Amino acid sequence: MTTMLDSFWRDFRMNESSNRWFAAIMVLAVGIGVGRMLLPPQPLPRAFAITSQADETFAICTAPIDVANGIEGIFILDFATGDITGGVLNAASGMFATSYKWNVLGDLGFQPGQAKNPKFLLVAGSAELRPNPRIGRRPLAPSVIYVTDCTTGATAAYGIPWSPQQANASAPVMSELVPLDVARPRGAVAP
Repeated sequence: MTTMLDSFWRDFRMNESSNRWFAAIMVLAVGIGVGRMLLPPQPLPRAFAITSQADETFAICTAPIDVANGIEGIFILDFATGDITGGVLNAASGMFATSYKWNVLGDLGFQPGQAKNPKFLLVAGSAELRPNPRIGRRPLAPSVIYVTDCTTGATAAYGIPWSPQQANASAPVMSELVPLDVARPRGAVAP
């Protein structure tokens, strides 16, 4: 009495082209398996989400500060004063240990006392800026903060001072943002 398995193997042995295909597939499968064991596993890249939000009086955004250590910063723009304040959490304590402050009104062309109900956009972008004589020797985070005056379209860009030692600093660090440049579409001037 012949079983199904016996019939399969008899047919398999009789068909030489099937043997070649089966051997090729087995060699390929073994090669892939051995290759996967010999290669170190590749870590997935870290992903950072840059977010921003605004209402009638404030705008807020986040920006990657130290990608290697998974650290981001938060920045808040007060429309009434033109002040950007920001902070970075200390990796060990979970408290804000690095703070930033800058006033954007002068950079965007406002005269003192002139800004009445200004409206702004605040977003973060990615930039690997190297220290240079124009912006100073202090290292910067791989992010830039952009502030746009909604009336004129004038947009100011700011670098974020950062060094990896700040991640675990025991004493608070206060820094000013670094003004980089201002773009003025259509020769924009504040009203």
